[in-house]
Amino acid sequence: MPCYNLVIALSTPEHWCNVPGRKATNYTVDEWKMLTIPKEYSNERYSYSKCSMFNTSRLLELNETFPQNFTNSEVIDCQYGWEYDKTWYSETAVSQEDWVCEKELYVANTFALCRIGELLEAFVAGQLGDLVGRKPVFLATLIALVIGKFASVFTAHIFPLFLVAALIGSLSSTAVYSSPLIIAMEICKDTDRAHIAMLQCLGWTIGLATMPLIMWGVGHWTYFMVLTTLPCALFLFLYGYLIESPRWLISRGKTARCIKELQKIAKVNKTELPKDAILTLNLIAKDTEKVYGMMSLFSHWRLAKNTICIVICWIVTLLSYLVIILNTTNLNGNPFLNFFYQGLAEFPAYIIGRYVCDYFGRRWMHMGAFIGTTLGCLPLIMFINDSSFQWLVTTIVVFLKFCISFAFYSVNLHALEIYPTCLRQTGMALCSLSANAFCILGPYIVYLGTAIDTRYPYIILALMSTLATICGFILPETLNYKLPQTLAEAHNFGTEQEFCSVPKTPKQFEPVKT
Repeated sequence: MPCYNLVIALSTPEHWCNVPGRKATNYTVDEWKMLTIPKEYSNERYSYSKCSMFNTSRLLELNETFPQNFTNSEVIDCQYGWEYDKTWYSETAVSQEDWVCEKELYVANTFALCRIGELLEAFVAGQLGDLVGRKPVFLATLIALVIGKFASVFTAHIFPLFLVAALIGSLSSTAVYSSPLIIAMEICKDTDRAHIAMLQCLGWTIGLATMPLIMWGVGHWTYFMVLTTLPCALFLFLYGYLIESPRWLISRGKTARCIKELQKIAKVNKTELPKDAILTLNLIAKDTEKVYGMMSLFSHWRLAKNTICIVICWIVTLLSYLVIILNTTNLNGNPFLNFFYQGLAEFPAYIIGRYVCDYFGRRWMHMGAFIGTTLGCLPLIMFINDSSFQWLVTTIVVFLKFCISFAFYSVNLHALEIYPTCLRQTGMALCSLSANAFCILGPYIVYLGTAIDTRYPYIILALMSTLATICGFILPETLNYKLPQTLAEAHNFGTEQEFCSVPKTPKQFEPVKT
């Protein structure tokens, strides 16, 4: 929840210029708007201006008769602040601080800075995860997340401080998610990898679907931020129960500590380690090789090709996911239900993804998801500005969220399996680093749709998904293949696969020879 709670907290309710004097008359709010607010043509329809008002210097002298010629008065900028529609929100950070009109880019700039924070976090935390371990990186990023989110509640009245708090809170969203996932992937059986990835995705989805309901219930953004951040703070007290990855420990030559972690696992499973475990681990530790951070991902043309293609797929997936989420508050209808429906769409995406990715393979499935995204954008481009098709637009947006979530699951799983153990978190960090660099554009893509034409974001999504489909086709399949442990194995990964091959069954599989 904390990774995206700012999206709801920074929602912009319908607003218009506050024009004093209505209480001295018997006009309703709608009549007063008709009298004092001009209409503008935007997105193929007329609507009340958000930032302009008629010059009402003589308004209080009017009697209760509606002046028919008042619309010919001079149009000026808002002079007395703004009024906000309280239908859905009692208060958001935007309505509380008046981040609208000349300050409307405050929201987009905040989201862009959060992407920069995630960019920095991916560059630093990702490589630290392969240098100092997955566990300490998880703790550091969890602390940053909790501090940043709580601080944002108390700093909104000073925008530069709010930006700093948002930046601190964003220095965690990748590693706090990927570190425990990587540990789980590295201690489970090969046949359980898809199941582990599905469980974490479902946890993510429960939080995402619950989040709008919490805001709907409390109404005020400050209470919402506290309630959605507290669950993460509780994990600080459970840190001692988290183990370090034995695979990572042995890849760094830390045999003694690896034995301790394996003994913890054996104790929980009510079993014992084999008698020759220490000897076997010592032999493996002697074969550890030197790696050079992210540059090692380009040490061979095949690994470089896989890295570039998986990075492009990550960029398209994460940017599409971000644009769909940020644009949710701009859709017609109940914003909380719109967000909730999109959250629910992730449940079948991850559950279906878990099984079909184990049957048809990772590559073919995320290609199918990208094709579905491209096709889903086409009717949106045609009908999104037609209010009579609101039900169709909402349905298709939910379908897009399903496809993008499906792609997120399969691409994430594919990336985890394609990198060697010695570079797994570094590889994931590069994916996140690149994706977050492009996600800086996400808020401005949404702003483009809000300020110019609502169709533009979906045109961009369709083009990006087409590119990701091509890149997915080039990647090797990882289903039923042993996770590469060393750089040498990663260099040779996929050499025995035909270009358009279908995944092998476990009985057909033979490990790649190095």
